[in-house]
Amino acid sequence: MKKMLIAAAILIPVYGFSLFKTDSEYNTLYNQKVALELEIKALKRQFDNQSASLNGKISSLQNEIESLQKKIDSLNDEMQKKDKSADEKYQALLKQNEILKQSGSDKEKQLTEENKKNTDQYEAKLAKLLAELHDEKEKNLLAVREIKDAYEKKISALNEQVSALNRDMAEIKALNKQQKDELSRLENQALELEKQLQNEIEKGEIRLKRYHDKLIINIDDKISFASGSADLKPEILPALDKIKKILSDYPEYQIVVEGHTDNIPIKTQKFRSNWQLSTERALSVLDYLLSKTKIDPRRFSAAGFAEHSPIMPNDTAENRSLNRRVDIVVIPRVKAK
Repeated sequence: MKKMLIAAAILIPVYGFSLFKTDSEYNTLYNQKVALELEIKALKRQFDNQSASLNGKISSLQNEIESLQKKIDSLNDEMQKKDKSADEKYQALLKQNEILKQSGSDKEKQLTEENKKNTDQYEAKLAKLLAELHDEKEKNLLAVREIKDAYEKKISALNEQVSALNRDMAEIKALNKQQKDELSRLENQALELEKQLQNEIEKGEIRLKRYHDKLIINIDDKISFASGSADLKPEILPALDKIKKILSDYPEYQIVVEGHTDNIPIKTQKFRSNWQLSTERALSVLDYLLSKTKIDPRRFSAAGFAEHSPIMPNDTAENRSLNRRVDIVVIPRVKAK
């Protein structure tokens, strides 16, 4: 899950503000880079091992095909022998035709039918064996392709993370004292939020991410909204109260509330698209944060991104669940050097 959160964090778009970090974050980013590079090597080794295993299985299947081909050849030989035997019996009966004409005719018909029956049986067995071998071969080739594609996607994603971390480390050198002080304040705010929301974080209902010069509070839709709804659930309100209180202690920070969905289209009487649903959910959270408080509303904004800013590929139910979220993005108002 931690690796997924790192990937999630890096895919969040930059909102036009400068990127800066603390010295401790520099070391953390560097360690993450090294860990990701090691993970890439491990994934490549794992892919090579699985490819070798599957190639071995294909080789084994090829041996099995050859074995079955020998059986088929044996069956063909047996069929030819039976054909020859039937032929001989048939010729013998023809010689007795004059003496036992009626009897011979009946025997000839019986042998012909028996020969046809045997031929049909062998041909059916042969067709069945060939079809089974073909299906097994295609199944294993498909499995190899799927595993290869999955590993290539993982390696590509990790390479992108490494590139982003390299860019982040280069930007650290541009920080001035004011920016470093502001980063320190942002880190203190994150620590306070982690302390206040410890229970929700341990349950996986809320995730905190310190990304560049932002603090992102990620709220899982399972505890915040019912499916296809933009009305806040009662159980999320205590957590929002804690967030509201801490945000009020930093009056100079800019707050952006973002709504996100997965890629499954919605079209109901209330919501005509994922755009509308994501925007309405962001507005619901924004309205609650501004209710019964003296927080300056000019600090806040809301946006809906529909399915167009995922933190994970929408290829599994678990990933789609992570993409359905509301993010509260906290951004310090500090000018770049």
